[in-house]
Amino acid sequence: MGNIIENRNESELREYYSAEFKLNEPKILYQFRVRKSISEPMFAVVKEGSKALENISEGDIINMRYYYMDKSIPSESKNTKIKYITKDSSIGFKDHYVIGLDIYPEKNLIVA
Repeated sequence: MGNIIENRNESELREYYSAEFKLNEPKILYQFRVRKSISEPMFAVVKEGSKALENISEGDIINMRYYYMDKSIPSESKNTKIKYITKDSSIGFKDHYVIGLDIYPEKNLIVA
């Protein structure tokens, strides 16, 4: 089952299945499944000790590539804010961190 998230740049709903971003090490991508809950519209679950946790911090804005449930739709790159990183076993994953994600609307980004 995919996760439906509102794309703030358009009025339509998008169904993302997974995403990836580059780690600080050359040529290494971290891929994860996009998840949602009643209280959080978009997050990832990352195993404790993962290299991904060494490469991100709360407040970071990272360019991520999103893949749709419908494989006929091409993937998209979106600037994504790391809202929070917290250890949370209440979602049913022992020794994992929950990472809150928020896709930035392109019109609000300021590139220096």
